[in-house]
Amino acid sequence: MRSLIIILLVALLALPVMAAEETEQPPAPTGPPQIATVESLLATTEARLLEAENRVEDADNAVNYAFNLLGLFEAIGFFVTIAAGAGALFGIPRFISAQNELEKARERFDQEIKTSRERLEKETAQKQAELDQLRAELKQSTGNATLALSFLPLGESQYKSGDYKGALDIYRRALELDSNNPIIHFRMGYVYTQSGRLQEAENHLKTALNVEPDFAPALAVLGYTYRRMAEDMDAGVERDLLNNQAEQLLLQALAISPRLVDDDGESWWGSLGGLYRRRGQIDQAIYAYQQAGEVMPNSSYAFSNLALLYMQQGDRDQMIETYRKVEQLAIGEIQANPDNYWANADLLTARLALGNVEGAEEALLDVFTTAPVDSQYALESQMDTMSRLAKVLEEEQAKTVTQFIERIRIFAEETHQKHQAALKKQTQTRLKAVELTKQTSSGD
Repeated sequence: MRSLIIILLVALLALPVMAAEETEQPPAPTGPPQIATVESLLATTEARLLEAENRVEDADNAVNYAFNLLGLFEAIGFFVTIAAGAGALFGIPRFISAQNELEKARERFDQEIKTSRERLEKETAQKQAELDQLRAELKQSTGNATLALSFLPLGESQYKSGDYKGALDIYRRALELDSNNPIIHFRMGYVYTQSGRLQEAENHLKTALNVEPDFAPALAVLGYTYRRMAEDMDAGVERDLLNNQAEQLLLQALAISPRLVDDDGESWWGSLGGLYRRRGQIDQAIYAYQQAGEVMPNSSYAFSNLALLYMQQGDRDQMIETYRKVEQLAIGEIQANPDNYWANADLLTARLALGNVEGAEEALLDVFTTAPVDSQYALESQMDTMSRLAKVLEEEQAKTVTQFIERIRIFAEETHQKHQAALKKQTQTRLKAVELTKQTSSGD
């Protein structure tokens, strides 16, 4: 197409030359024939000018066609070519110079396009490599997260068997695989709380809530942890503030999930009831424990606490009736799971309240057997409950309860000493193993 346009331009350039050659002919004869010749020449010139205009119009059409066919840059190139051709009416060198400039411009444009394409290809390859790496990391992360979750049932099983240390070891391994998993942090927080390591519990629970702010189980455990922290504080503003914070967290968790239960299968309404009881808010405490009883009607936990609250209101008959219910519920729980420490503890309390000393002796042995070795709180909580019971019983019956409390205290101290000695021995064994490993390595 470009060649065709150039040919047309060259033909246009020839018109002035031809006209000049014709006007340089010898003068025509004077008179009418000369006038006829001039008129004929004018007619011929007009015809040729018309023809030239038609050819220019054809060239213009060709340019428009080039715009559509070859794109903006190519069309501009043809326009420059035509302009140069038109300029050639005044000299061929200008036309050739324009052509050369156009070729150079095209070469520069092609080079820029090539450079841009190479840069784009390089950037695309780099982004693809980054994407491949992210996919690989995501695949590994997903695999680690799946493996971490598989550890959770193992940790829960260790916890339920009373091996809190074993449960924490498993959860730590899971955390190495998936450090931001809120469920793992929640589990560790719960076990730390039951072990009495409240500061460590708080750290893990806050981490879980940073990842998932509305995670109701973590909210409830953190509230319970603060309640436990407040129990160890002297009366004052700081303890009141911490109790208020505990209440707020427990209420927030129960607002999200009213039937929420802990890892021991008990309603979190019970923990809120314990907070109200310690504050002396008896009516609120009774309401909370009643809610716990509705959530877990086959559990002795809520009803054991309600029995004492009824006595605090002066209703001895309702206390005795409720303790009879506690005894039956606890027996059913123990039959389903003989290792249920809390059910054995409730059975012991109920039988002492009902005056069944022989049955209480059997229950006490089961309490000693099932008490978690890693948790002093479990036995301390039972002694606290029995102390409250002794305060509302008649003198002779209260004396018997006090004797049972002393036996539990001695057992707790002995168990704690044995546990500490076992931990010390385990630590020494590990240190010796590490030292032996170092010596072997240095010998190599």
